[in-house]
Amino acid sequence: MRSIFKRALRARVPIVAALLAISSFALAHEDFRVIGTLTSASDSHIQVRDRDGKTLSIKIDKQTVIRKDRAEVAVDTLAAGNSVVVDALGDTEADLVALEIRVVPPIANR
Repeated sequence: MRSIFKRALRARVPIVAALLAISSFALAHEDFRVIGTLTSASDSHIQVRDRDGKTLSIKIDKQTVIRKDRAEVAVDTLAAGNSVVVDALGDTEADLVALEIRVVPPIANR
């Protein structure tokens, strides 16, 4: 009886550990929305000056979706001066990864 219990416990411990690791990883990042003006763009990151005048560097990866006029576009269509809304994940503003970049009409100053 004890050996059956031990085997069952041994089989479940790695599964529980994996689930805990995955859930803690998923909860480790926060959602960020950056609204501002694109100052530079490359295949790996963009720089955006937000409405408060702070410039943020945001990484781009293969999963990043870029949209202009609701259509998906390539990263090379981004140009300095574009107004953008960027939805990103990260622990802080210093390590953001873009999920979606939307090119929008010019943003009025507050």
